[in-house]
Amino acid sequence: MFTTLTAPLPAPSTVLYALLGVLALGLATVLYLYPYTARTIPFRNLPGPEPASALFGSLLTQQRAEPGTTYSKWAAAYGPTLRFRSILGSWRIVSTDLRAAAWVLQHTGQFHRQTGFNAMLDRMFGRGVLMVEDAAHRRQRRVLAPAFSAVNVANMMPVFWDKAYELDKKLAQVVSDGEKGGAQVDIHLYFMRTALDIIGLAGFNYDFGAADEADNPLSKSMFAATNGIQKPSIVRVLQIFYPALLPLPTRFTRTLDSNRRIQDKVAREIVAARKAELHDVKVEKKADIGKDAISLLIKANMSPDLEERQRLTDEEVLGQIGSLVLAGNETSATALAWTCLHLTQHPEVQVRLRDELDGVPEDRPSMEELHALSYLDSVVHEVLRYDPPLPQVVRMCVQDTIVPLSQPVKGVDGKLMSEIAVSKGTEFVIPINEINRSKEVWGPDADKFNPDRFERAPGATVPGVWGNLVTFNAGPHNCMGYRFALAEIKVMLFVLLRNYTLEALPSNPRIERRGQGFVQRPFVVGEEDKGIQLPVILRRREV
Repeated sequence: MFTTLTAPLPAPSTVLYALLGVLALGLATVLYLYPYTARTIPFRNLPGPEPASALFGSLLTQQRAEPGTTYSKWAAAYGPTLRFRSILGSWRIVSTDLRAAAWVLQHTGQFHRQTGFNAMLDRMFGRGVLMVEDAAHRRQRRVLAPAFSAVNVANMMPVFWDKAYELDKKLAQVVSDGEKGGAQVDIHLYFMRTALDIIGLAGFNYDFGAADEADNPLSKSMFAATNGIQKPSIVRVLQIFYPALLPLPTRFTRTLDSNRRIQDKVAREIVAARKAELHDVKVEKKADIGKDAISLLIKANMSPDLEERQRLTDEEVLGQIGSLVLAGNETSATALAWTCLHLTQHPEVQVRLRDELDGVPEDRPSMEELHALSYLDSVVHEVLRYDPPLPQVVRMCVQDTIVPLSQPVKGVDGKLMSEIAVSKGTEFVIPINEINRSKEVWGPDADKFNPDRFERAPGATVPGVWGNLVTFNAGPHNCMGYRFALAEIKVMLFVLLRNYTLEALPSNPRIERRGQGFVQRPFVVGEEDKGIQLPVILRRREV
């Protein structure tokens, strides 16, 4: 995916000085215009907090807090729709208004993903469906989405079951080596490894061997890239907001490029192998080929029914592998980890759920049978409501537009506003945590974990592709793999809870959520130096 260059590259120091010069000039311009923009933005009548600093506004205040906490404080002070200064004098609008959220997510021509974040993901993984917009996104999604239909996800279930029972064997060994039939386990780590193996096999028929701790260069590069982008760094924040700074020769960008070369090499081998299985370019629709997503994509891309202009290029096909890993690995693993945390905090929920699972006669029920388990569905639903893997959606306004509101907001001049004029370059934040915990939608106990809440109808309709939640997004960019994620999560819980009990550690450590930029991950307060972890006590059941 890297273009061969014939002209010599400038020395890194030359590039660095040039970029720093541009940054200094831009910073001087921003500081000069800083007071002026506050008086000229079309949404200046929106209330909001005063910036904590001239350089970063209130962005770092929000980023350094546990996801959702800052927005909740601001909403209590300024209302459901507000504005705040971001980096280098730029602006963000935050709104829990359901009509505004639906409008922004639906109108992808006016609102794109963050340009800098997209550019960084492109550099990390290639131009897959997660990194493109408009016509390119529609074309890629049209070819890829059918691979995640209900029928195709049902065909992937054997992979889910195989990997879930492999995890069971590994956990059984760990527990047997512990004292008194139990052991402390970082359950998040085990879920991460298993989820990577699942997306590898179900996504592109590739065995990472992560559960076996195999020395796999692709898995190492994927973990290094995703971990690197979420580590706090002022330079990285600047690169996300200003893509022109991405060429800066930092340790992070050098790691990205090194990892990308590894990913490209393996991805080309994977795609070549899948293509080899399709021996005839003019493949028939019902040809018996692999059931993994990339095989299905390649088959669809080669179909004679697809117009030439709609076909994906080889580079675009390669880019889907990175998109699949990015979307289908850590999100599922963290959802499972948060589920285990809630089950240790609410043992009565764990007992009731296990009783339901014990009543299933089969060891590998079908996807339909699994989804028919009502309490399992309620628990998963509640976890994805209370602890969505992604805490927020950020969209960049790419053309001046008007966003309607369902709840008029009082401006700083005391007048009510039923719509917001949003100018090009403004970022619009949809706080998933806050919307999912809205008392207007879920009642007075919305800030409590309660799987029984789904026995009653919600108080309002939330924009989303599943479950009256924003968790899987909405509009043209909704998560096409939500069926995959739900089936995977339920399979893993089915096997885990039928074979183990989960308990909190005797020390009862506080688990904090971190990760404003992408996935909100678990950390033990006081043990941040150990990195991401969610320790629990596992005990093998005597069945």
